[in-house]
Amino acid sequence: MTNNLSEQTTHGCNMSPNIFCRIGRILTSSLDPKVVFERVMALVGEHFNPRNWSLLLVDKDTGRLRFEIVMGVDATKLRRFYLECGEGIVGWVCQNAKPLVIENVREDARFSPRVDELLGFKTHSVVCVPLVNGGNKVVGAIELINKLSPDGKGDDGLQSFTQEDMEILNSIGAFTGIAAENAFLHQRVREMAMIDSLTGINNRLYFNEAIRREVDRVKRYKKTLCILFMDVNGLKGINDRLGHLIGDQVLVQVADVLKQSVRKSDILARYGGDEFVVLMPFAGQEDGDKLALRIRNLLEQWNQDPAIPGVSLGLSIGVHAARAENMDSVLRKADLKMYEQKILEKKAEELVSEEEMRGFLTRLLCYSFRIILYHNYSF
Repeated sequence: MTNNLSEQTTHGCNMSPNIFCRIGRILTSSLDPKVVFERVMALVGEHFNPRNWSLLLVDKDTGRLRFEIVMGVDATKLRRFYLECGEGIVGWVCQNAKPLVIENVREDARFSPRVDELLGFKTHSVVCVPLVNGGNKVVGAIELINKLSPDGKGDDGLQSFTQEDMEILNSIGAFTGIAAENAFLHQRVREMAMIDSLTGINNRLYFNEAIRREVDRVKRYKKTLCILFMDVNGLKGINDRLGHLIGDQVLVQVADVLKQSVRKSDILARYGGDEFVVLMPFAGQEDGDKLALRIRNLLEQWNQDPAIPGVSLGLSIGVHAARAENMDSVLRKADLKMYEQKILEKKAEELVSEEEMRGFLTRLLCYSFRIILYHNYSF
């Protein structure tokens, strides 16, 4: 593949300036890779008129080619389909970083019939180009199959792809590869901004976005959600007695216990400091109580053979389930229940100080005032 992008682009633009103007607008219209790919492929289908066309990406872990965007006849059958590295024409293109146009694939030894056999399809002509990022690394490919004849003439109403088709598509691929890399980097930075760097779980920023989304969803389906608010018992004492590095290890261990406890559909986050929160969409009070019990059981197992000598893990857990009429009120109810639990646990140990009791009463008064403000909402 030619690495001189400006040379490719100029050559392609001389042949078809309009499509490149449209591609330029598409590539700058979104930082979501999926959106960019879908829009590019819709335009590719409109311009080249293939019967089937797809965009494949190289899986970073396995090196296999994954069908990311598939359009045309029986497209849905390929959405979870993989090609091995080097398999077929598209595999050769990715392995060699070179575009190909083939008038009759049956005469080409690089052609693999596996997809045709899956779809009950017959491939005649193919054009395929690599997607290359800014570091000249192949990240995927665009492949078009069986160009439809505009007048319906030819074998089965088809005509062969041309060298010109390949050159135009190659320029589109060059732009798309670089734009995709930028979109993926933006997505990665965004994901990193929503991960707690200490524990590796979601942070408060992610949770705030997630709860808005889930509140809308459960309201739409007239369901309930459940929230567990938790904080680590005695973390300040651990920090004072053993140091903040040990305190950090405690938070990591707690996060690991919580990750083992939650369902796949639950959203776990570190809310801040020693506080953790779990959002359980489409769940009720009983579901939340069961999760709290699982967490306590795992903590008990951990404490029987602690990974950190001299440390016992404990959580105060508040569970609240409600119809999601108001996000702020749901959060406050869960927070209050967690604080009530903490006070009860400390009272049982006769360790409640006047300051802690004042803090509890202040929270209770603030919460009651909130309930007055939100009296129009039912839970």
